[in-house]
Amino acid sequence: MNEIKLMNGRSFEEAVESHARWVEDESTGSRCVLDRETLNEAVLPGLGLQGAIIRGSSLVDADFSGADWSRTVITDANLQRAILTAIDLGGAEISDSDWSFCWLTGAVLSDAKLRGSNFRRASMRDGRLQGVQIEGCKFMGAILNGGSFHHARIAISDFSESEFEQAQFYRAQMVGCKFSTANGAGSNFSSTRLKKCTFSKATLTAAKFFQSDLTGTQFDRASLNEVDFREAQLNGADFCRAELRNAHLRGANLFAADFRAADLTNARELTAAQLVQARTDEATILPNGSRGPYRRYSGAERPASA
Repeated sequence: MNEIKLMNGRSFEEAVESHARWVEDESTGSRCVLDRETLNEAVLPGLGLQGAIIRGSSLVDADFSGADWSRTVITDANLQRAILTAIDLGGAEISDSDWSFCWLTGAVLSDAKLRGSNFRRASMRDGRLQGVQIEGCKFMGAILNGGSFHHARIAISDFSESEFEQAQFYRAQMVGCKFSTANGAGSNFSSTRLKKCTFSKATLTAAKFFQSDLTGTQFDRASLNEVDFREAQLNGADFCRAELRNAHLRGANLFAADFRAADLTNARELTAAQLVQARTDEATILPNGSRGPYRRYSGAERPASA
């Protein structure tokens, strides 16, 4: 381990060894508390700090890949550009910290609590975030491809311009989240509940929203070709100028859904009863390729390729 002195004069190595004893038996060691410490550019892969407290400390450009930081409490810390590949942050409590440009590929954040923290342009590919709670965080431009967000609870967080292809959000609950101009092709939002969320200009080709509650969600100008909206609640959703070619809409609730200027070419499994409840105009391209607005008994709800 690199020789690092803490502000209290104690060596970091000694603090880590005492913490390891505390993890085994709280009566024999002492919990590691890094309070306003500076560990910039430290190279400490595999470091075990389960349950440690890190507050007001700077770990910029440090390498803690493969470390076990499960159940840590991290507050007001700076981890910009840190290498944290395959780190275990399961059950951690993270608040008001800067993780921008971090390497978190394959990181575990299952059941962690993230609040008011910045993950802008962080690389979080194949991350495991099942059961995570996220509030007021920024993920703009982050790489989240292949991430697992099953049963996550996410509120008032910004994922604009992020990449989350093939990510899994099964049974997640989201409120007030932004995915504007993001790329989530092939992602799975089945059985999710999204409230006051926006996917404006997002690319969601072949994504799955089966049986999801998307009431009032904004999909204006989004690319939704081949998306699975079967049995979804889409009442009041905004699809203005969106592309929904070959989308699957069997059993979807389209009451007051706005499809003005949307492209529904070859949209599948739509019925007249569904479309008559939605809002279309002369710029809407209906499933059979004709222009709207949709008129009952016109047969325009049937795809041209059927």
